[in-house]
Amino acid sequence: MSGSFEAYAKAPNKSASVVDIPSFGAVRQGYDGAVGWAENPQQGVRELSGQELSTIKRSAEFHQVLKLHQLYPKMAVKGAEKVAERDTYLIEADPGDGSLRRMYFDTQTGLLLRNVVERDGPQGRLTFESYLEDYREAGGVKVAFTVRQTNPSASFVIKLTEVRHNVPVDDARFSKPASN
Repeated sequence: MSGSFEAYAKAPNKSASVVDIPSFGAVRQGYDGAVGWAENPQQGVRELSGQELSTIKRSAEFHQVLKLHQLYPKMAVKGAEKVAERDTYLIEADPGDGSLRRMYFDTQTGLLLRNVVERDGPQGRLTFESYLEDYREAGGVKVAFTVRQTNPSASFVIKLTEVRHNVPVDDARFSKPASN
């Protein structure tokens, strides 16, 4: 089963994504700099709050990698671990909202190889895990062209076919859709 994925980001803090899942429909999510929202065929459109809002707000920060200390006031090196036969440094990051992020950086390249986010949801504590692979240069920036993700409801692989930088993106793409 194959679907499609599109992601958009705009400085300083806007993001939107669309995942088209066969036999289900489009799952959309976004942050317009102030309002976080999600839309899917089962629940329709809803505005995010609490941990969901703080998580999407952090992920929408365009210069996130440069602002890790601001976004995660409590960060600590927790040791070294193997990820896919690569040596990594494990950094545990606490943003102060009750969620937790573990980032595994390759000791040789400095690239993020694994990302684990724990946060609270209606079913209790949930873990979202990503493996970032097949890094390639796109416009002078190393980008993971394959991302394997697992979460409490699904596992899937995202394979990028194109990455474009510095292209105009209409602000309407980040706005919360009208409720049906």
